[in-house]
Amino acid sequence: MPRHTEPGTQKATITDAVGRLIARGGLESVSLRAAATEAGVSMGQVQHYFATKDDMLLDTLRRSYAAMERHVHEQLSAGQQTPSEEGSAEDDVSERDVLVAVLDQLLAPDRDTQNAIRIGTAFAVRARQDARVAAVLTDGDADIVALATSVIAEGVAAGRVAASVDPELAARGLFALATGLGGQVALYGASSADAREVLHHHLALVAPTDE
Repeated sequence: MPRHTEPGTQKATITDAVGRLIARGGLESVSLRAAATEAGVSMGQVQHYFATKDDMLLDTLRRSYAAMERHVHEQLSAGQQTPSEEGSAEDDVSERDVLVAVLDQLLAPDRDTQNAIRIGTAFAVRARQDARVAAVLTDGDADIVALATSVIAEGVAAGRVAASVDPELAARGLFALATGLGGQVALYGASSADAREVLHHHLALVAPTDE
């Protein structure tokens, strides 16, 4: 690794190294010293950015979440046609498209999401006592449920979904299903493809396409 590195780049290098350690050996394999060795930097450099192992893991978690968001945007962009003169491809993305992309990402299809789930699980018990941990773990959850609620409510209004379906309850159920399936993939080695099949079966019931 180059001796002179931009601060932000070096910090990212360390958290990337932590991600690799987690992927290979779980959280038990992570320490400040192990991260320094994996990243090819000194202990002093690691401690310059992270005072404790928890600080390092939380930053890795934040960066993993940011990577998940990038994956969602990439998936949405890849699924769109070439933009027309009247608008951009992003304008053509429906709320349902966004919801599906987000829920699919929660199924842990890649290392970033799997690491985020593993770290989040390790910190979950502390969330009730540590507001910083709780904020990281729950950031964006309410937005996802609100999006799902809107999509399902639109389906009810259009007659594609039974009028007896409560949009908010169904949305909360979808979110719980996606996060639960993602946990099975990340923690227990379940098939991401199988998890996606289950999720999309339930999506078709409460948020079918308008075709």
